[in-house]
Amino acid sequence: MLLRVLALSAALLAGTVAPADASTRTVSVDGAVAAPASYTASQLKALGGDLNTLVAAAAPVLPPGKNTALRVTVTVTGSAHRAVTFALAELDPAFGNHPAVLTTDHGIDLVVPGDRDRSRSVRDVRRVRVAVSAATTAGRALRITTGRRSVTLPPALLAHLPSRTVTASFASGTGQQTHTETGPSLALVLRIAGVVPRADTAVVAVGSDGYGAAVTLAEERTGGRPLLLSTVEDGVPLDLPRLVPLGDVKGGRYVSGVTALDVR
Repeated sequence: MLLRVLALSAALLAGTVAPADASTRTVSVDGAVAAPASYTASQLKALGGDLNTLVAAAAPVLPPGKNTALRVTVTVTGSAHRAVTFALAELDPAFGNHPAVLTTDHGIDLVVPGDRDRSRSVRDVRRVRVAVSAATTAGRALRITTGRRSVTLPPALLAHLPSRTVTASFASGTGQQTHTETGPSLALVLRIAGVVPRADTAVVAVGSDGYGAAVTLAEERTGGRPLLLSTVEDGVPLDLPRLVPLGDVKGGRYVSGVTALDVR
């Protein structure tokens, strides 16, 4: 009888302690930021939980140059060490307009409402880490770098890979633009270079002028929006490929004259 009472008391105690622990759990936003912060579930709920907004509030430390915020990547990690990486610009309503949200209904979880499945969802989020790529341009070929390994592909090779043709429309500084783009998928180019990409592999494309922007392969696999390296634009062959993140509302990530792909 005593053992049963003790077991019941332990169960009741666990039931009272667990909610308090959940309510005091925090999510940290850190990495390459000027204003790291931590948020409780109640604070996240009051702020709306938008991941792009939280990262912007932490003020990513950006290198000089044009639109360098497009080089930012964000890795969200849960309690079981599950991690998912996003290009910040994918989440930004001014560019990719594909938001991710930290919900607080049952703990703190990450959801991506516009995705085709839940493969980028993260349970019990603990950390949001911000990184900013310093990748530089290469020569007149396509340099693909991952860790300490680097492979160079001649641009002419891309034109002989299996390709698809899409119609891309986006806003630019000179008004709305619409182009027909033809080229291989970004994922295929990485595989040709010997890279075995994960679903959320991040890639920073850098043009011959040093302009760069990040994407992740999950934008295509899970988000349903193709990522191409275009070799032909409006029927005219390109000397160097152009990154095409189909579905972006602005053209900031349409990097022209791509000479480098920094795989993360």
